Amino acid sequence: VTQSSNMGNRTSRASSPSSSGGEESGLFLTKDLQGKINSDFDSLLLQSEWNTYRTAFLQRYNQRQANYAQHEIQNKQKLEALSSQAKLVHDNLDEKVNDAQSKIADLEVQVSHDVERLSKKFEGDIPPSEGVCLDARANVSQCYNALGDSRECQIFARRLEMCVTEALAKK
Repeated sequence: VTQSSNMGNRTSRASSPSSSGGEESGLFLTKDLQGKINSDFDSLLLQSEWNTYRTAFLQRYNQRQANYAQHEIQNKQKLEALSSQAKLVHDNLDEKVNDAQSKIADLEVQVSHDVERLSKKFEGDIPPSEGVCLDARANVSQCYNALGDSRECQIFARRLEMCVTEALAKK
């Protein structure tokens, strides 16, 4: 026979010596109450583990976000540095191209003036002959305008030189 005692728990029962066959004393819990306590303990344990996992996950996530932001800032700084360096290089190249174009224009004027001066010195004023070496001059001009590379236009320049030499020899 089990007796119910008032020791703070209504489902607690004291066992009589006759029920267990020996002299046992103590407090025994029903299977339902013991299952609920185990379930609550497992739930608390699971909740504690979940909170630990969630905290660790959030810390890793925050660290990844911070690393990403730091890399993003570093990449922007590198891009800005490369952009400013590229701008300096392009400005330098533009300046060199402008200088080269200026020198070429100066040389063209100088050569034109020297040709005119030498022509007057050695021949006097020779009126240009109409139609003499017109095709050769057109080919050279077209080559220089199309290609702009004097090395590729050498064959046309040699033909013009031969034509002019023949024309001058005939005079």
